[in-house]
Amino acid sequence: MKHLFFASLLLCPFLCFGQLKNVELEARAVPKPVEYDTTITNWDAQQTSFSTLPNTAQDFLYWTNYSRVNPKRFWDSVVEPILEVFPTLKSSYSESLKVDLYSSPSLPAFKLNPLLVTTAQGHASDIGLKKGKPGHVSTDGRTFVDRIKAVGIKNCGGENVSLGNVDPIMSLVFLYIDYGIPALGHRKSLLNANYVETGVGVSPYGDTESTFIVEDFSCSQQ
Repeated sequence: MKHLFFASLLLCPFLCFGQLKNVELEARAVPKPVEYDTTITNWDAQQTSFSTLPNTAQDFLYWTNYSRVNPKRFWDSVVEPILEVFPTLKSSYSESLKVDLYSSPSLPAFKLNPLLVTTAQGHASDIGLKKGKPGHVSTDGRTFVDRIKAVGIKNCGGENVSLGNVDPIMSLVFLYIDYGIPALGHRKSLLNANYVETGVGVSPYGDTESTFIVEDFSCSQQ
């Protein structure tokens, strides 16, 4: 059995609410497209700080941008095949996701902001290496707002986190489905047209087989 925890924090601007959820998955292989979108891979590769990201963070960023630029194709080529392998995930939440992805316009791919990479990786390492309580509060008590203000991020921002022993693409799909979370905060963060910059951080969670993933978002800082 695979376990996954995920949480979302939305700020608009710097006014936040959190959402937490635990889910369990059957131990099955996760399907994903064989071919990558070279437009997305080239975009990601030219971003400042991309080469410094761990492979898991690079993969998570790719699928995030793929879903933003190609929302309908993301459903067809990624989400729907996963639902066929994990039919217990089929629900009103997955049905509403299809509606949202099919109706969503193509959004710009996220730009990597080195400051958000710093905050995301810092939080991932803090919680992961210390095996702290997964969420948006650092082990020393700092909040997400504290962390991004400290590095100079202004205006609006948000944060999604996930913890589990699953492929990054599965973590992202769960954030999109938002199963059991009526406010759909994770999905809204990922499809928020006001968010144009991001940073991704990953860390092993203690001595477990799970990985803690943090994705921070912000409006344009220019």
